Amino acid sequence: MKKFLALVLSVIMLSGAAVSVMADESPFTDVKTSRWSYDAIRYAVDKGYMNGVGGGKFDPAGPMTRGMVVTVLYRREGSPEVTFRGDFTDVRAGKYYSDAVIWAKDEGVVNGITETTFEPDGKITREQLATMLSRFSERCPVSVPERADLSGYPDADKIHSYAKDALGWANEANLIKGMSDGTLSPRGNATREQFAAILKRFDDTFTLVYNEPVLRSHYTEPEYPLVDDADVYVATDGDDSNPGTFDKPVATFNRAVELVREIKAAKTSGDIVVAFKAGDYGPLSVTLAAEDSGAENQRIVYCKYGDGDVIFNNGFDVSEDEFRPLGEEDKELFPSKNADKIKKADISGKLKDYDPGKCMIISETGAMNVARFPNVYPDGSDNLVQAGVAYDHEHIHVTHTLFKNRIKKYHSVDGLILYGYIAAGWYKDMLETDGYTVEGEDEDFVFYLPHPENVYWGYGPQLGEGFATDYFQMAILNVSDELDAPGEFWIDEENGTFYVYEPSGDYSFPAGSGMITMGKVRNITFLGLDFKNSEDYIISAVEHPRDLTIDRCTFTGCAAQNMIDVRGKERGVPLDLLVTGCSFSTCACTALWVDSVNMDDLFHTGTGVVVNNNYFTLTNLKSSFWSAITVDVPGPVVTHNLFEKCYWTCVGFGNATDMIAEYNVFDRPVCNGDDAGAFGQGIEVWTCGNVIRNNLFMNIKGGTNGRFGVYLDNAIGVEVYSNLFYNVDVSVMNNDISKYNTFCDNVTVKGPEVCDYRFDHTLAVIEAMTSGNEDMILNSSSYRRWVDGFAYFDSHPEVKEEATRKWPELFTFTTDLSRWQEKEF
Repeated sequence: MKKFLALVLSVIMLSGAAVSVMADESPFTDVKTSRWSYDAIRYAVDKGYMNGVGGGKFDPAGPMTRGMVVTVLYRREGSPEVTFRGDFTDVRAGKYYSDAVIWAKDEGVVNGITETTFEPDGKITREQLATMLSRFSERCPVSVPERADLSGYPDADKIHSYAKDALGWANEANLIKGMSDGTLSPRGNATREQFAAILKRFDDTFTLVYNEPVLRSHYTEPEYPLVDDADVYVATDGDDSNPGTFDKPVATFNRAVELVREIKAAKTSGDIVVAFKAGDYGPLSVTLAAEDSGAENQRIVYCKYGDGDVIFNNGFDVSEDEFRPLGEEDKELFPSKNADKIKKADISGKLKDYDPGKCMIISETGAMNVARFPNVYPDGSDNLVQAGVAYDHEHIHVTHTLFKNRIKKYHSVDGLILYGYIAAGWYKDMLETDGYTVEGEDEDFVFYLPHPENVYWGYGPQLGEGFATDYFQMAILNVSDELDAPGEFWIDEENGTFYVYEPSGDYSFPAGSGMITMGKVRNITFLGLDFKNSEDYIISAVEHPRDLTIDRCTFTGCAAQNMIDVRGKERGVPLDLLVTGCSFSTCACTALWVDSVNMDDLFHTGTGVVVNNNYFTLTNLKSSFWSAITVDVPGPVVTHNLFEKCYWTCVGFGNATDMIAEYNVFDRPVCNGDDAGAFGQGIEVWTCGNVIRNNLFMNIKGGTNGRFGVYLDNAIGVEVYSNLFYNVDVSVMNNDISKYNTFCDNVTVKGPEVCDYRFDHTLAVIEAMTSGNEDMILNSSSYRRWVDGFAYFDSHPEVKEEATRKWPELFTFTTDLSRWQEKEF
């Protein structure tokens, strides 16, 4: 991947001045301003690609020679230095085309007429020109279009075989079109004005114009400094009755914390370092209180020493190489037709503290609940039942006929587990029910939801207190059902066997509660530690943390919403938080969440929240509503991070203000989600003043409702500039009431530059009201948040005053529907 990025970035660094404005008068006596080719000729001359022939003339109808063409392409590339060689007997040193011919040969743009001759003065044909341009275009990271069908041209049979593909490509790319008489004229000579026109079309399609190119850098593999002088040593073979010295280490994190408290009382300055020897420390549950804080001149540092990894593992892993074929006794459990595709792994020694009925199993394909999710069937669905009807807020009624084909062989519904999820286009989440009853002669099944507030999501009119029935689906699962699709699995708890249909990759089994819980803690550093498989959060600091550093740590296999959760519990924002050099992978939801609680905090300055040089992959596995990181604080800096194959948004900033996000690389974000972007702004109307610049966005394709580079929804004053979008369907989505945003100096390769899908929300409201859908607007989550946001400002005049000073544009909007009805907007 690094080589690929280097290739892409080296090409993008081509800088081109903006096209100059055409003069009112022609600089050539033989080219009138009314001539069809005037603009193209003037373009080629202004760019320095072509010159006149002398005497104030351009000779527009004169022939282009092979030497002229390679010289123009050579100039277009900036005339790089070459060492002349006598490769061709008819190309001598000192000619205007000498260096260009050698450069073009070395770059694979041209070949000679023979092995020893080039014919620089030979007139170039249209098919030869197409061949040169086709080869030249392959040097740019730009999509080469499919070749056109040329059979409709009456002289298509005149095209030489070597040029058919190239000429078809040039025709499809709109570079070389038909002549006025309807022919293609493949063997006709290309004139100077024709070539100027072709060159301008080529630049319009393939040239990367970038006014202020900057060096792009991104995540680099961090190095770890060895620690050889610590205050407390911890080792897996230690003993908590030991003093914690190098020779007599303690055994647990909790004992180390107790020793730090004792050391603080005696050590007046200098950091207090706790060093862990490499090894697997098993389950971790540590609480750090205010008394465990460091000070400005005395940080508390928890780190590793020596070689190897320090691993805190609350669950366990099953690697792909642990699976074995089924034995004869196993095949009795499964139909013979599937036996060869089902593999098993022995986890009997690992299930001691793991309850498959409550925990998740995480793989690269997602986070799977209990024993049978996801169910993927030959028709591509992941639901045994494709429709459900929600009659009220706490129950779902489903008729037996909807799933009788799946349960008829069991003659009852005993053992069935219902899982439902709301699928609102861009949101999915699993819901476990509290059970069911059977009612009436028609065998209606009534399922009870334990947490109905979790099913609030959905576009369109709401039913009852929260259901959006158009989007509700559910799945009926049974552990006795056949394992017959990739990714399906079953755990036989009695004999400790993990069965998987066509296992692929490694599986993580998170367990246990949160690993490190911090109260009002200050001046703490975690350095070089590995955290694995937590059912809950890994690090939680939700009581106004200060000066927290997480440096070169690894986080894998987390089933909680957030691997790292940092926020203010009552008032205030996290200050001086640094997350750097860390790696995050296989996370069910959010890897890093940094949040403030009150809107008053939006106008705090100098928070010092920095997310720098981290690697994020396989995040958002459980739900498409989460971001790899969420930074809902004032003034965060997100820089030099690499996001690779994250299942939904990479950077969410719904409540962020004055964010700087730069030098990040996004490769295949939103790869399993929809209606989102690598950057996702959210729908809060007070998200203002953020800057997204100098980032690389790669391979963001597909999706029913779209996958985007930058997704702005109700954003004010966001600047998006100097970014590269490579192989991206839509670089920027500017949606809803987003206004006063700036998009400039971005480079787009293999995709549109900016596709502005913004609609005028006021017009949408009027249309909805006049069509009798006022309730739909009033109940929509976007409108409600909009109204609530302005209501907050009205009830907090001091906050409104500050917001008005910083972002006066914010208050140009209105939520007065009566004014909209009167079209006063």
